[in-house]
Amino acid sequence: MKTRSIFSLALLAATVAAQAQDTYLNDRITAQDELNGSARYVGMGGAMGALGADLSVISSNPAGIALYRKSDVGLSFGCVLPNGNGWDSKQPATYGEKLNRASFDQLGLVWSLRTGNDMVRFVNFGINYQKRKNFNTGFFADNYTLNGLSQMDQLADMANAEMGGLDNTNLVGLAEYPYENDENTSYLAWDDQGNYYNAYPSYSSNYTRHQVGAVQGFDFNASLNLQDRVYLGMTVGVDGVNYKSWSEYAEYGSDNGLNHGLYNDRKIEGSGVNVKLGMIVRPSAESPFRIGVTMETPTWYRLHNSTLYNLYADLGNGVEKSDQPESYLDYTVRTPWKGRLSFGTTIGTSLAIGAEYEIANYSKTAMGYPIYKEHDEYSDYRSHKDVAMNNHTRDNLHAQHTIKVGAEYKPTKNLALRAGYNFISSRFKKDCTFDQYAIYQDSGNYYMANDEISTNYITNTDYSRIGAANIVTLGIGYSLKSFYINAAYQMRAQKADFYGFHANKPGVEYTTANQLNPVEVNLNRHQLTFGLGFKF
Repeated sequence: MKTRSIFSLALLAATVAAQAQDTYLNDRITAQDELNGSARYVGMGGAMGALGADLSVISSNPAGIALYRKSDVGLSFGCVLPNGNGWDSKQPATYGEKLNRASFDQLGLVWSLRTGNDMVRFVNFGINYQKRKNFNTGFFADNYTLNGLSQMDQLADMANAEMGGLDNTNLVGLAEYPYENDENTSYLAWDDQGNYYNAYPSYSSNYTRHQVGAVQGFDFNASLNLQDRVYLGMTVGVDGVNYKSWSEYAEYGSDNGLNHGLYNDRKIEGSGVNVKLGMIVRPSAESPFRIGVTMETPTWYRLHNSTLYNLYADLGNGVEKSDQPESYLDYTVRTPWKGRLSFGTTIGTSLAIGAEYEIANYSKTAMGYPIYKEHDEYSDYRSHKDVAMNNHTRDNLHAQHTIKVGAEYKPTKNLALRAGYNFISSRFKKDCTFDQYAIYQDSGNYYMANDEISTNYITNTDYSRIGAANIVTLGIGYSLKSFYINAAYQMRAQKADFYGFHANKPGVEYTTANQLNPVEVNLNRHQLTFGLGFKF
C-alpha cells in the first residue's frame, strides 16, 4: 500500500502543460470514410462517381455536376442510431448525453446553363453543404484480463528509459533528467524526490468515451459538358471541424479497489481546405457507359485543441482528485492524396448501375505546427513538422481501399428502388501500437524524440486498431413532375481492438506475461436519411 500511495501521490502531483495530438486522434478527426450525403446518393451506396447528376457527387467526382441539364435544389436530413459495444441507444450514454441524434446531412444548389454552343453544351455551377463526418457515438471497453499489467508499467518504464535504464534496446535522444524535459506521460511516474516507481499490479480496467460534433463540408463547383461525351469539373472544398469528447480510463487492483483513473474533456475546432478535379468520359456515342476519374488533393487542416483533465487515485482513505488547468495547442494536419476510378451505365430508362474504387495512403498523413509572423514559439522545431509523430504515423498506418457498388431500378416512371454496398479496408496495420518508449526507429536505433512537441506532451496511452467496414444501403424515391422525395437506410458493421496502454518495451518479444489482451469494441451504426428536392 505504501508504494501504491506514494505512486498515487506522484500521479496527483503531476501537472500537464498541454495535450498534444497523436496518430490515432489525428485519424479520428480527419480521416473520412463515412457514407453521407443526399438520400439518393446514400441509397445507391455512393457509387455515383460516373453516373453523376446528384448534388453529393460534387465531392466524389466534380465532373458529375456537368451531367445536369436542369437546375436542382435539394436537402437531406435524418438520424444516426449507433449501438456501439453494449450502449442501449434508447438510454442516456456517458455523462447524460444521448447517442441518438438528428442529423442535417446535406443542402445544395446546382445552376445549369445551356450555352447553345455545339462544343460546350452546358456550363454548370454548384454549391453544396455536406456532413463529411458525424462524431456522435460512444463505446465502453471493460478488460478483465490485465493479469497484473498496468498503464503505470508503461509510464514507469518510460521514466526509467529517460534515465538510460531500459535494457534490450539502444535508445537515442534521451533527456538527461525528466524535469529538464517538458512534462509528458513519463513524468507521471516520478515523485518529487526524483525516484520512479514500478507499477502496482492491476487486474481489470474500464474505458468509456462519448463524442459529439461533426466535420461540416462546403463545396464550390464549376463544370463543363463537352458534346455530351466528356465532362469536366473542379470543386474547392472547405471543411469546418467541431469535435467534443469525454473519456475516462480507470484501473482496479486485486481487491477490486480503484488504483487510479484519468478523465479527459477535449474540444477541437478548426478548418481545412482541398481541391478536387474530375473527369467523366463516354467512350462511345452509341453507348451510355461512362468512366470517371477523380484526383483529390490533401486537406490542409489548421486546428485548435483545448483539453481539461482530472487525474485521481485511491490513497487508501478514499478517492482524491487533482484538477488540471485547461491547456491549449494549435497544430496542423495534412491528409493524404486520394484517387478514385468509377464506372456507370444505364439500361433503358429503368436501370442505372454504378461502381467506384478509391485509394488513400493514410501513412502519409502529416502533423505540424503553424508559423506565426510576429511570434513563433515553435521556431526550434524542425521547420514546424512533427518528425517523430509523422514517423509514428508512417509505421502504424497504411493505404485504405474503398469499393462501392450501387444500383437504381425504376419499376414505374415515378418510383425508384435503390441498393448499395461498400467495403472499406482497415487503414491500421495489424501490429500497430502506441509505443511511447520509442516513437520511431532508424538504423537499429530507437528514438524517443523528446525534442518534438507531441512526444513532449502526450498524456494518454489508449489506442484502437479499427478494422474493415461493411456498409449495406437501401433506398426508395418518388418524383412528381419537378418535385422529388427520397429515403435511405444504411447499416455499417465494423469492429475495433481497443488497448488501454502499450505493455511492451522495444526489443522485447511478446509473452503471456507482458502481452496486453485487446478488448473488441463494436462500432456498428445505423442511419436513416430523408431528402426533398426541386428541379427547374
